[in-house]
Amino acid sequence: MERWEGQNLPEEPAIALIANDALGNFAIANLVAQALKSRYPDCGLDYYGGSRTLELEESCDLFTWRFSAYGAPFSETLAAASERPKYVLVVNIESGYPSKALASALAADYVCGPCLAPNARGDWDFPADERGDLWRDRAWIARGIENRYSFLETPFIGEMFVKLCYLGGERGAPWPGGIPRYKFPQRPVSGLPDVLISTGGSLPEKLWPVQKWRELLESLNARVGLLGAAPKRQQQFYHSDSDETALVDAGLAEDWRGNLSLPEVVGALEKAKLVITIDNGILHFAAANEVPTVGLYRRDFDRLWAPPNPNLARLTPLQGDVDMIQVDAVFGAVKRLASV
Repeated sequence: MERWEGQNLPEEPAIALIANDALGNFAIANLVAQALKSRYPDCGLDYYGGSRTLELEESCDLFTWRFSAYGAPFSETLAAASERPKYVLVVNIESGYPSKALASALAADYVCGPCLAPNARGDWDFPADERGDLWRDRAWIARGIENRYSFLETPFIGEMFVKLCYLGGERGAPWPGGIPRYKFPQRPVSGLPDVLISTGGSLPEKLWPVQKWRELLESLNARVGLLGAAPKRQQQFYHSDSDETALVDAGLAEDWRGNLSLPEVVGALEKAKLVITIDNGILHFAAANEVPTVGLYRRDFDRLWAPPNPNLARLTPLQGDVDMIQVDAVFGAVKRLASV
């Protein structure tokens, strides 16, 4: 196995892509997958993901085969992988030990991204080039990071990962940095309100207080739909079940949580006139069709995680976490962005 630094691969290479099953991480993997398919249109692209993004993985025409590596015993993942063609390239965009171990165990000709060293003693260092320097950089949210690396045009994490894989920068690409727009599988769905919100996130510091959501929705005086995982999954992953239930019980939002498949969520967002959400997967889904969106971010994290949707209004607190963003600021962004 060698470190991949953009070397040419044979025709129709077998490639593996490893990512975890958080919705936002799947969005970034989606860009990497598109870039791989653009460079190697006839490649076989296998995806190692997980149960939370299963519906998207199974419907995504970018992938030849997929397996839920997250949540499965490592031995089962390796057994499944042993039935696949030998990989020419493994791309891993996750830094956790299981992903690094899998990248190493797949024993491809080349590997890109975090990986255990060939002698299994610690991590394998990244290439001694500018991209390797970015892999080693621990301050991706730093202001002006795009000015420190000659291959970057924006600080968006999607561009970073595409370029870290020695891909992208394509002339005529719809988003800055020469990267594609998200391409998520979607199914049409009708009956949802024109205004859709999502309040749940994987980290408590991403959340906006329920009282502020109440004040905002009362001010909007519009039919609003609440998107998200079913309440039990919200309790497990997204920290917002009781707050969301309070909004529904108050008659401020219609409860669509858990009633749609993920491709249907993408389809519903495509028809929306306005989306209001914290920094989560819903925001990335809305960006696929450049839907008008108000996104609430932790300070400095908007530079890294905000997709270059031209219709995205990014709000961050002057200090503190998302709970410090004022209702008036969100309402003002709504009025500037859309008529509801």
